[in-house]
Amino acid sequence: MCGVRLHWTYFSTLNSSPQTTELFASDREDSLMHWVYIGSAVALGGGVYGTVLSASPWPLIGATAVALGMFVAYKHAVSRGIDQPAPRGADGY
Repeated sequence: MCGVRLHWTYFSTLNSSPQTTELFASDREDSLMHWVYIGSAVALGGGVYGTVLSASPWPLIGATAVALGMFVAYKHAVSRGIDQPAPRGADGY
């Protein structure tokens, strides 16, 4: 069951938010990336906390890998959407 939940998390993480960033990159790149920076900081903070508690480097290594991977995913989404107009019907979002 844990594996199923983990894969749901993968799909929700990699499909919803990067797609939104791609769709609205031309209008809101700064705001969208602001939250990527916040998420990265929270992840790394949790990794540091886990490393201190466990006296093991692995929580920080894992958090760093996730933060880096998500940062790359979002930057890729921005590069795909930056020159595209916002979706039809998105006026006044």
